[in-house]
Amino acid sequence: MSKMTDERTLIFEQNRQTLEGIAYRMLGDLSDARDVVQETYLKWREVDFSSLHSPRAWLITVCSRTALNQLQSARTRRELYVGTWLPEPYLDKLSQDPSAQVELDDTVSVALLLALERLSPPERAAFLLHDVFDLSFGEIASILGKSNASCRQLATRARRRVQEQRPRFHTTPEEHHKLLYAFISAARQGDLEQLMAVLSNNVELYSDGGGKVEALFDILQGANQVARFFISIFDRYHQRNIAVQTLMLRFNGVPGILIYENGQLATALTIDVYAEQIHHLYAIRNPDKLSDFPAKS
Repeated sequence: MSKMTDERTLIFEQNRQTLEGIAYRMLGDLSDARDVVQETYLKWREVDFSSLHSPRAWLITVCSRTALNQLQSARTRRELYVGTWLPEPYLDKLSQDPSAQVELDDTVSVALLLALERLSPPERAAFLLHDVFDLSFGEIASILGKSNASCRQLATRARRRVQEQRPRFHTTPEEHHKLLYAFISAARQGDLEQLMAVLSNNVELYSDGGGKVEALFDILQGANQVARFFISIFDRYHQRNIAVQTLMLRFNGVPGILIYENGQLATALTIDVYAEQIHHLYAIRNPDKLSDFPAKS
């Protein structure tokens, strides 16, 4: 392997995590994001990087444009998606800097990714590239092919719409973990009163089976309805002699739970928490979206 090839590979690998982060937040799909990174790499192999003023800027530009192009087809696929669509889970890559970790966690939350789905592709790109990846509006203008002022307006409009959808209060990882554990324990024990205590009155349950496994077709709302639904699920496990194991694991920036049925991974469950209650539950059951997790307990 030549020195030039070594350097080319090193530069790309130094930026791989950033590129995957951009593509994942743009698309909400880890498999598609990795395809975008691979396409970026193939283009990178053909360019004379020694002539580039900033190889990192070139990589981010190509990756962002490729993700934008893919987002158009992804949105079309989601219009045909069976049932509720949820982002593919993103396993945490822990930072050594606690303050940076909090910021990173917030930018891959399911709540944020769902809020981003309501934006136009240019709004989504401008918001992410500026607010998450700290690019200047001049750099974003070059990527999107728009003026600085237009990109600033896109980011401002996107930021306002995102803030309308996101929780106003943050919770600590310890509080999040405590509520998640209390919820799953009460569900397993069939304790309706305890479940109602940890759920907000207007709690919403999102369930994504992708038409491949059993899942709720629509969003289930209300503490009583959601509590009774989970009690019925664990009661059915008991009636059918299905052995259930759970594993706590961080993904999308917060503690989550993997639920195994007879040793096989069936569900990745995570929650939104604020004001000491659970406000949203996200149950990802589509097997195509669970491939990054341990398949067996």
